[in-house]
Formats: sequence, C-alpha cells, structure tokens
Amino acid sequence: MKLEIPAKYFAIGGVAVAAIAIISFVLINYHGSISEPMSSQHADSKLLEIYDSIPTQTGKNIFMNQSRDLTKAVDPELVDLDSQIISCSSNVDGLLTSSPNIGGSCTGPGVNLVSTSGKYLSGQCCGALQNTTEYHKHLEKLQQYSGIPDIPLNPYKTPVDAAKRWIDYDSKTTLGASEQTVYDKAMKISAEGPCCCHCWHYYVNEGIAKKLIHDYKYNAKQVADFWSVADICGI
Repeated sequence: MKLEIPAKYFAIGGVAVAAIAIISFVLINYHGSISEPMSSQHADSKLLEIYDSIPTQTGKNIFMNQSRDLTKAVDPELVDLDSQIISCSSNVDGLLTSSPNIGGSCTGPGVNLVSTSGKYLSGQCCGALQNTTEYHKHLEKLQQYSGIPDIPLNPYKTPVDAAKRWIDYDSKTTLGASEQTVYDKAMKISAEGPCCCHCWHYYVNEGIAKKLIHDYKYNAKQVADFWSVADICGI
C-alpha cells in the first residue's frame, strides 16, 4: 500500500528545515563575530597592562594618545620615554629630594614619587612624540656635540644631575656684550629658542648655548642649529 503524506506536513517540515537553517546561521555568525573581539580584547589587556606600569599620569595620558585609547600597539621606545619624568617645571632641585615632586605639564598633572632613581628628565611636556624617525635623526645629529662635556646626547633622557649642572651654569653665567649679541641673534633666527616654554629644558639649553658661545666661539646659526636638534616638545 502506498503511503500518502498530507501536503500540510511537507509545509510544516519545510518551515522546520528553514528554522534550523536560520538558527545554524545565527549560531555560526555569533561565534564568528565574538572571535575577533576576543583577540582585540587580549590586545587591549596588554596595552592596559603597559598603561598601568607607567609611573605618572602625564606619561599615561601620552600613552593613551599614542595608542589611540588603548587600541593600537606603541613602539617600546616610546613607552620607555613615557615612563620617564615628564614635566614643565624648572625646579630640578625638587627632583633630588627624598620625596621628589614632578611638576605638571600641558600633557598631565604633577605627581610625588617615592624616588626618581633610574629615571631621566624627558620631553613630551607639550605634546606626545609620535614620529620616531625624526627623533632618531635628531639623535644622530646630536652626536656631533659628543666632544663637549655634559651635553645630553639624548635630551629626551636627560640625567637629573646633568640638568641641574646646566641650570646652575646658566644662572651663574653672564655673557659679554658681543657674546650676548650672538645669543640674541640666535633667538631671532631659531624656531623656538632654547625651548617652546620656560621649563627645565629651556634653562638647560640656555646654559648650553652660553657655554657654546663663551668657550667654543659658536656663532648664532650654530647655536640655533643646536637648539633645533635638541628639541623635546614632541613630534
């Protein structure tokens, strides 16, 4: 005997098959869609770990900028600079105390640290460094000053005691009339002078300029050239 199956059951079966297909499609795409966020979540957690390791809020703010709010890997060289002492303050003496205070900057607030041991005065107090290519070009050009004692050959990592020596030299040194003329001309032809603001680096570079003019007979262009490659404002 031939078995007859009513048409309505075919309709019901078709609906069931379609429903199963739709559910399968949703499940497959659901699992597929969460796999990518999971991997990015892993990357974000690594960036968050780096963020948490940076000792100052100023450095953290800069890292957030460089990482595009913890969504983009950051050059380890930049992370190292973010982890240094970033400040617009000219009070270097305060960094040599038992409870060092790091003055604030355009990129973040000041902070008290237990110690600045092993840390350097860094740049980026006015903006985050982004272009390490230009940074390396400046480091290469600074090598021409290696014969001059105590000049920081990486101003983004200036030893605190070296900064203090240059600031003290600056405050105690008065140029002669002709030497001051050279300095004043250098100020006019340079883009920013010793630095873009009157921070610790401004007085370090002013002291170095006085030394270059007084002891090494640099002319205005030579002083301006030094200032341009000793920039630490961020690129």
